[in-house]
Amino acid sequence: MDFKLSKKISNYIWINGQFIKWEDAYIHVLTHSLHYAGAVFEGLKSYDGKIFKFIEHTNRLFKSAESMFLKVEYSLDDIKKATYELLEINNLKDAYIRPLIWRGADSIALYSTVAKTNFLIMAQESNHPFVNGLKLCVSPWRKVDNNAFPAQCKSSAHYAMMLVSQKIAKNAGYDDALILDPYDEIAECSTSNIFFVKDNILITPIADRFLNGITRQTVLEIGKTLNMKVKEERLSLDDIENYDSCFITGTAAEIRGVSSININNKKIEFNKETIIIKFQQEYAKVVGKKI
Repeated sequence: MDFKLSKKISNYIWINGQFIKWEDAYIHVLTHSLHYAGAVFEGLKSYDGKIFKFIEHTNRLFKSAESMFLKVEYSLDDIKKATYELLEINNLKDAYIRPLIWRGADSIALYSTVAKTNFLIMAQESNHPFVNGLKLCVSPWRKVDNNAFPAQCKSSAHYAMMLVSQKIAKNAGYDDALILDPYDEIAECSTSNIFFVKDNILITPIADRFLNGITRQTVLEIGKTLNMKVKEERLSLDDIENYDSCFITGTAAEIRGVSSININNKKIEFNKETIIIKFQQEYAKVVGKKI
């Protein structure tokens, strides 16, 4: 059986302290985290060879690993050195970087004291223009409650519902899904946080029921530098038609403008892109993105 990937996106992947050729980077079919969604990960980006918010992302990775009882043997400096070496060996300047920590194939028992913790870092070229005009629909699925699983843990366990929500949206002709929390209030999209603008007010949901994105935090700071009033509050679907603009944020997505959201077969449109473009321009300055 041939499990090789059809598309090679970089030459080497860093795994457990070694640089492994892309074509040789495999895990066993009995990998514990493959069966029980026990992996944690991050998404970072480098711009012109400099990684944006490396410390913040890596500290969050450590906290996620701690939440999943994954023992990390590498320090922040170890990971930083390995990541920059990975960029160099793959000849990458503008890149998306994915560190991932998982339990290996030493045991498939749900509770295992022998399953080894593994660590990989992948990097691939990522240099694309800002995107606007996204169309969203509302997912029929809800975020899990914090009492079920910690919202600030960036674990693969969270992403099953996200994947299904995005699949439903894409299959219906939309770009992404807007997801509500267990209390029917607006949370986020499948892999990004969401913002709204009304007049000179920047509005976003309170990030205590979903991942408080690092790009989200950066955009909040940009809003303040633009002399906007910044509000984090509980938002319902009924609030959406009151807003002038909408955009989503994330490490991979950066900042992407939303043109419409379909709510119960009612299309809510946003026609003011000027402020979104301004945020994109300011974000590019902060991260060092060439536009």
